[in-house]
Amino acid sequence: MHPNSKPNRYITLLASLGSTLEYYDFVIYGMMASYLSIVFFPPQDASGAVLQSFLVFAVGYFARPLGGTVIGVVGDRFGRRPAFLISTTLMAASTLMIALLPSYETLGGAAILLLASCRIAQGLSFGGELPGAMTIVSEFSFERRKGRGASFVMASTSLGALLASGVLYVLATLLTKEEIVNWGWRLPFLGGGLLGLILLVARNTIQETPVFKALQGKTTAHKPFVTLLKTHQSSLIRGTALTAFMAAMILTNLYFPYFIPKFYGHEPKAVFLGTTLSLIFVAVIFPFVGMFTDYLRNKATTLRWTCFLYVLLSLPSYGLLSKGNMLCLVSFLMIQQIFIAFFSSCFFPILLGIFSPEVRYTGVALCYNVTWAIMAALPMGYTALLDRYATPWTIPLILSGIAGLSFFAAWRLPKTANEIA
Repeated sequence: MHPNSKPNRYITLLASLGSTLEYYDFVIYGMMASYLSIVFFPPQDASGAVLQSFLVFAVGYFARPLGGTVIGVVGDRFGRRPAFLISTTLMAASTLMIALLPSYETLGGAAILLLASCRIAQGLSFGGELPGAMTIVSEFSFERRKGRGASFVMASTSLGALLASGVLYVLATLLTKEEIVNWGWRLPFLGGGLLGLILLVARNTIQETPVFKALQGKTTAHKPFVTLLKTHQSSLIRGTALTAFMAAMILTNLYFPYFIPKFYGHEPKAVFLGTTLSLIFVAVIFPFVGMFTDYLRNKATTLRWTCFLYVLLSLPSYGLLSKGNMLCLVSFLMIQQIFIAFFSSCFFPILLGIFSPEVRYTGVALCYNVTWAIMAALPMGYTALLDRYATPWTIPLILSGIAGLSFFAAWRLPKTANEIA
């Protein structure tokens, strides 16, 4: 299929919209945790309720590897299309169910269990969505357009976070806290769930990918997960190491609202504003970065240069924060997003390329989600080290080490990865 054809653009659009909604649904819970703690948890201990609300959030996060593996196996065994529809159905249904849940006052402890169940379903969906979107877009794309397709999907994740932030801003502006707790909290979940159902109907029109069609009746793995563990150990190790830098960078960006005010004196609202501006910036530049990496052709080399330049520039870039002004703060945050954009545009085509088609969906999902689950402990590690050593240079030094790991993982890639990338 020609990369400029309408069907290809339609598929990329539907894949990107799914990633937008997936990130919206996942982020909206975290941002509304303070309200949900009042709705779903015992009122006697306010701080304990907030902690429990974040614990339920984490339950969804740790469900991602299982969801990615199960949905990935479906994608390699029965087709990319049914796996994609399963993740979309889980996404829409779980978000819609949260909007309709009774409160703790109505149902007691059972309301907490229902909320946790919905969060697990969201996590299972989240684990399969982005790997599935990348696999489908890549397998429908021309070889020299894979970076562009990956960049559009990644840009959509930034839009999802922005959409969540914007919806909550409007909600907080139009309603009082009491109104939000009584009924307004349901609206963001209701909107996300209904949009997910509309997307499910649209995605049902997607055909199976040409790559999977070519496998049918030939080399499709009957047990993709077992095959992956038996014959693709080196690819799994390489893929996990490749994923490490991107996961670390994104999670570190989420840590900045705590880290930057504490060590550099910037106001929290300034960090939030700078983060919003940097997300808008990266959403705009992502497609252009993808086109540029396609133009350079050798994505492995571009990825290694990205890692190398980060190691070289990380300390000077953090030095901008000590200047104490908004321009330097925004510049710092944008520099971080530029590295994420270049790395992501090369990373996904390479990760897809190191796995053969019969285990690709499962391999990508497993590497991606397991690495993220491991890296989820990074903010806690930062906090412990910063409390002990009290130097802000700890973070760029750790990130430089992780960048070095991904640099070496991209060294001497197998021929299949170079061909697909």
